[in-house]
Formats: sequence, structure tokens, C-alpha cells
Amino acid sequence: MPNEPRLAVESIAGQRPYQEDSVLAQNLTDGRLLVAVADGMGGHAAGEVASALALETLVLALESGKDLGTAFALANSEVHERAREPGKQGMGTTLVAALVEDGEYTVANVGDSRGYLLTNGGIRQLTEDHSFVAEAVKRGQSLEQAMATPWRDALTRSIGTEEEVDIDVFGPFPVSDDSALLICSDGLYKTLQDDDLRSIFMGSSGPKGAAQTLVSEAFDRGSDDNISVVIAEYGEVERGDLGTVPLEYEPPADMPAFDGGATSQDATADGWPVSESAGGADDTLAPATPGASPHADTVPSPAVRRDDGPSAASIGALVTAIAVIAALVALFVVL
Repeated sequence: MPNEPRLAVESIAGQRPYQEDSVLAQNLTDGRLLVAVADGMGGHAAGEVASALALETLVLALESGKDLGTAFALANSEVHERAREPGKQGMGTTLVAALVEDGEYTVANVGDSRGYLLTNGGIRQLTEDHSFVAEAVKRGQSLEQAMATPWRDALTRSIGTEEEVDIDVFGPFPVSDDSALLICSDGLYKTLQDDDLRSIFMGSSGPKGAAQTLVSEAFDRGSDDNISVVIAEYGEVERGDLGTVPLEYEPPADMPAFDGGATSQDATADGWPVSESAGGADDTLAPATPGASPHADTVPSPAVRRDDGPSAASIGALVTAIAVIAALVALFVVL
């Protein structure tokens, strides 16, 4: 039986003026572990409602004995029903979750939030994106061509936008020591490629440092979305000599403040409390066929441009130069 996992959660609004991602790492009452990310759409006070409601329903359904696929279907029904309310029409969310039980894990997803498995041998995507870009690539279109279309940020499936939704369920797979599950929103992987994710993870001292650095690196590289990641590491994936990463991450001073609420959970991550932040993506619902109109009720959220200040590297170089000049001046005075 694998060791108990070390958990880490990190979620920021990033360049967006509000947070629509919700994240969760929670031990259920029967001892199963649930890690999940929901990336809401529909604008402030709608997308964050959709993502938080999806996770709340997911937990309640699993606690009542439902399997993961059924729990996703119930989450879809609840979000779809709430979307009838004034101001919430057309809201929806992605949803990806891994459920660990008796040494095995099952992964389910709707939308383009992803699940990955990291091992000593590499990184593997466990889920399939339900997006216009992914479908276009499957049809033989190049990634560059698909990304050049107006539908590059559109989803082909999401939780809550339709009365029923197809749900992908993968597994169960055996949980082995020296492996890690990484669940994230597209705000992370659309900026960091798979090799980047693995390199940053392998350069960390543990899941907490990895989660913090992944999020901060995606932000620094220009991610224009909310950025969320949840990690559950079993044993310890062998770290290579890839340099060091900060163990603690402080958001840059110019980062927009997070305006969503947070609810403490029972699980702990490297000795720190894991939180579920209420608040996803500025995605639209993609047409079933190219040329059709996207979901008419989807409300896009504005992006906020980040005015980058001087980097840590440039500040460090300046400090070093000043110190060298001061030493030379002191030497000259002595001579």
C-alpha cells in the first residue's frame, strides 16, 4: 500500500480582476482522497458560483456513495439548474477530479482542465481536453492553425451549460510510490508546456514548493487567466539536479488581489492547511462544427494587462554592482 500522500494546493486570480477557479484537496469521511479543480465561466458572480457549486455537489455525491461519473452528472444538473437564475444564465465550469481509494485512483473530467501523472520516468496527461483546439487537432488540423481561429479558447463540453453532458472517466489505475497526481486549470498549462511542468516539479523540494513555483512561473510568463494547481505526491518522485526553487512564494506586489472567499479543508499539505478557494476561465462553449455560433449566453470576462516591474534577477545584479563599486571605493581610500 502506498504511503499517505503529501498534498499541496495553489490558486491565484493572476491577471484577472476576479477569481473563478475553485480547488479542493479533501479526505472524505470514508478515508478516500479527492483532489479537484473547477474552472468557472460566465463572469464575476457567475463563474465563481458555478465552479464552487460543482465541487460542493461533487463532494456531497461522493459522500453519499455515488461513483465519480455519477457525481459529475449530479454536479452538471445542479449547475445547470442554478444557471436559470437571473444574472447566471449561461454560466458553467470545467471539472477535473481524481479519487483515490484502496491503492487505486480514478480520474474524470469535463472541459479543458487537466490531470497529469508524474513519475521518475516522466509526465503523462491522464485526461483529454474537451475544447475546439483539441477537436481540431484530432481532425488533422495543426495546432498553429487551430490556435489562429476565433474559437481557440472555446470548449466543446462543460459542466452546467447543457442539461446533460458526456463525462470522461479513466481508470482505476494503481497508485504507486514515487508518483504524483497533478490537477490544474488551463491558466497553468497554456503557458507552461508538459516539459516545463515536469522540470519545475523535479526542481522542487516537495509538492508545496512545486505548486507555488508552478503558479508563479506561469504568472511571470504571461498567463492571462486564473491559475490553479493541486498536487498529491505518494512517496517521493526522484528529484534531479535541476536547480532550486523557492520554498515559499509571495505574489508580486502588482498582482490583482484575490476577491473570492476561502473555506478551510481537513487535509494538510506539508503541514499547512489546504483551502478551497471559491471562484476559472474566460472560456466560451465551442460550436459542435466549425462556423457555428458559440453559446450565446456566455459572458466573457475582461483581462487585465500586467505592467511588469523590474525582475528579481535585474535587482540582484544591481545590488551586486553597487557592492563591487563600494568595495573598490573603499580600497582606493585605503591606498
